[in-house]
Amino acid sequence: MSDVYVGRQPIYNTNLGIHGYELLFRAGQENAAVMDELSADGATSTTIINSFLEIGLDKLVGDRLAFINLTEQFFLDEDALPISPKQVVLEILEDIPITIKLIKSVERLKEAGFIIALDDYIYNPSHKPIVSLVDIIKIDIMQLDQKELIQHVKTLKKYKALLLAEKVETMEEFEFCRDLGFDYFQGYFLSRPRIIKSKKMPSNKLAVLNLLSVLNNAKADVEDLEEAISFDVSMSYKMLKLINSPFFGFSNKVDSIKHAIVILGRNQLRSWASMIALSKLDDRPSEMIQIAMTRGKMCELLAEQANLGSVETYFTAGMFSALDILMEREINSLIEPLPLSKEVVAALLKREGSLGEAINCAIAYELSKPETAQFAELTTNDLFVAHIEAVTWANMVVETL
Repeated sequence: MSDVYVGRQPIYNTNLGIHGYELLFRAGQENAAVMDELSADGATSTTIINSFLEIGLDKLVGDRLAFINLTEQFFLDEDALPISPKQVVLEILEDIPITIKLIKSVERLKEAGFIIALDDYIYNPSHKPIVSLVDIIKIDIMQLDQKELIQHVKTLKKYKALLLAEKVETMEEFEFCRDLGFDYFQGYFLSRPRIIKSKKMPSNKLAVLNLLSVLNNAKADVEDLEEAISFDVSMSYKMLKLINSPFFGFSNKVDSIKHAIVILGRNQLRSWASMIALSKLDDRPSEMIQIAMTRGKMCELLAEQANLGSVETYFTAGMFSALDILMEREINSLIEPLPLSKEVVAALLKREGSLGEAINCAIAYELSKPETAQFAELTTNDLFVAHIEAVTWANMVVETL
């Protein structure tokens, strides 16, 4: 059985919720680009087949939109696009000539229900017919200086299309583009910690850190765990709601935290309780919680596939690697009060050891850079399967929580 691959990069809205994902061609871990016209058509076909037939769009994007690059051939040939318009955004690549024939094809696809986007667009007054038609215009902010970017936004805001900023690398760039009037954002900015100086951490975040400290204390016994969870009414409610949900499928009702500890075991209960604690951050979009869940689950799956011990530790390390995103603080200041092992701390701060390698692997897929991912002796297909399973699992957990 041959391996299949699809790259995936999140597209965020102004509240940092995930609006959709761009699906990118990958022939394998090492193949990240398509060079000629023939291979470009083949790449589009492969991406569509792998996304819709092999893997499944539901596993890749959930209920979000899927952005797919199309070559000129796919726009002009009425029979070349055998997919439903549901959840799909078709991107017109920047090297496709804007012709009357293309414009008519776009009109046909819009009538069929597709959302159309212009990719890597540089404004040209002669493009008014196509700019007036499309739903989204993507602008690579690296291609324009600040003055040019401001002028582009001012000009394009006259049209109905929503604006998407590409290649957003930092939180500062995100905030600048958001304030400028962009509607969507794509780039690696969420992978980098946001440092906020001279601002107190909100009390709800402090409460979460305190709870995580108890939950991840190796010296804490079962009674300590039970007390920590039961002390927070909403935590107890969510814990019991979760364990009694179809997600677990237990035949008998679990009616107490102590009962939950007996059924799940200390380590698994600690992992679930930590997730629920993070989900209580009411100023963070659920999609950011989902990032933490996906990292944790993928690290756990990598450890399982490599036959390594203490998979719960891999889950915790992966999940906590997103604390800086969730808490908006440097990671070292966040984990200092937590009673974590030296191995976990080294993995979080320096990406050292097997734990650090697992985190790097999960983040590589998160950033749609699978060619840089590796873990133990696992194959590229092992890594990709772990990623897809982690994404699917995290989607279900966030919905349940």
